[in-house]
Amino acid sequence: MTKYRKKPVIVEAVLFESGMEDGYASYQVFSDKLIGYFPKGGPIPKANNKPAIKTLEGWYEVEVGKQYIVTGVRGERYPVEKEIFEETYEKVNE
Repeated sequence: MTKYRKKPVIVEAVLFESGMEDGYASYQVFSDKLIGYFPKGGPIPKANNKPAIKTLEGWYEVEVGKQYIVTGVRGERYPVEKEIFEETYEKVNE
C-alpha cells in the first residue's frame, strides 16, 4: 500500500460566537423533536431554537465557545470541536 502525507494548508478559523450562525435548528418545545433547519433572516418557528451553520454536507448545530468555525481553501465553512481543533491546528504568524 502506498503512503501519503497530507499537504499543510493554512485556514482561517474563529471560535463560534453568537451571531455567526447561518440559521437555527428548531425543536418542539416539550418533545425535543427536530422540526427542521431554518435560515437566518427568514421565518423561524417559535420553538426551542439552537444556532446552526450550513456546511457542504448540510446543517450542523453549534454552541458558543464549543467549536471553531473553519473556512477552508475554497471558502467552505465547517465546525471543528474546540479540543480537536486545538490539538490539530497551530497558529501561524503572518
